[in-house]
Amino acid sequence: MLRFANAYILWALVLVPLLIIIFMLVRRWKKKALASFGDKGVLTRIMPQVSYSRPTLKFIFFIVAYTLLIIGLADPQVGNHIDEVKKKGADIMIVLDVSNSMLSQDFAPNRLENAKRALAQLIDNLHEDRIGIIVFAGEAYVQMPITTDYSAAKIFLNTINTGMVPVQGTAIGGAIDLGVKSFDYKDGTGKAIILMTDGENHEDDAITAAQNAHDRGVVVHVIGLDRRKAHRFLFMKTASRTASTWIALGIPLLVS
Repeated sequence: MLRFANAYILWALVLVPLLIIIFMLVRRWKKKALASFGDKGVLTRIMPQVSYSRPTLKFIFFIVAYTLLIIGLADPQVGNHIDEVKKKGADIMIVLDVSNSMLSQDFAPNRLENAKRALAQLIDNLHEDRIGIIVFAGEAYVQMPITTDYSAAKIFLNTINTGMVPVQGTAIGGAIDLGVKSFDYKDGTGKAIILMTDGENHEDDAITAAQNAHDRGVVVHVIGLDRRKAHRFLFMKTASRTASTWIALGIPLLVS
């Protein structure tokens, strides 16, 4: 993109056609004046040092130099113009369980791979939202900070496995707390945590963590990956505390 820092100086180029007209009129007057003295051939023999083409070449060089000078003073600039655009998307933190129980094959090929497939589809449908990934088992770690780089998000997602967290367990509360701490609350965008877990081996207070997230304005959506009903009570209670959704087997069980 070409722009001029001092575009008003370009008005000086209006003089170029005016100078050309003046030059042509002067040149025509000189020809008539010389013709009044006698034949052109005779004048050439009398004044052999006079060149008829040199003034024209000098004028052409002058016009070119003048034009380039004006363009230079106008300060041409080439590059991209950057505008600050405020986006209205939400910040989404994926909190994914990578404990060994996620290798259970009640969801073929296993719970973890099904979760990763669902998240990949989610990423494909994002537009102006930012997304981050947290993995957890007995401890929680930020796998990818909040970003709009969806390609990078899918790369990180593909590398997730149950060997990423050395401490086994399912510390859901700690994972939610880490997700809440990972958001930037200064931008005023909506915040949401998508928690995907089978809910086995609870080691902390997930209900309190979900309530704290709700108090910070963060909506926690819980997706349970377990065909059994033994763990649904905890998830449904967590969802009810956070005004969010509890989903199991792809069927919404509680939607506020």
